[in-house]
Amino acid sequence: MLAAALGWLGTAGTFLAYAMLWKGRLTSESRLYAVLNMAGGLMAGSACALYGAWPGAASNFAWAALGIHSMVRTSRRRPAAAPVVAASKN
Repeated sequence: MLAAALGWLGTAGTFLAYAMLWKGRLTSESRLYAVLNMAGGLMAGSACALYGAWPGAASNFAWAALGIHSMVRTSRRRPAAAPVVAASKN
């Protein structure tokens, strides 16, 4: 039961990420797109591992790794917040 739930949730997550990208609601560089792919890959990969389907597990864990890589790149690329400068009292 747990494996089936993980598999379906993971599949839904990666499908949702792709559908939102296709519809233009997300970009391939958005953090949400990366999170959906990472979480979906981890859940589907775990389900495959629980079933003993090792090729599927490897594929989904690789997909999760790509999502993690995308999250790291997206986080590094975002501009830092502008520093707050105190107004001088003249």
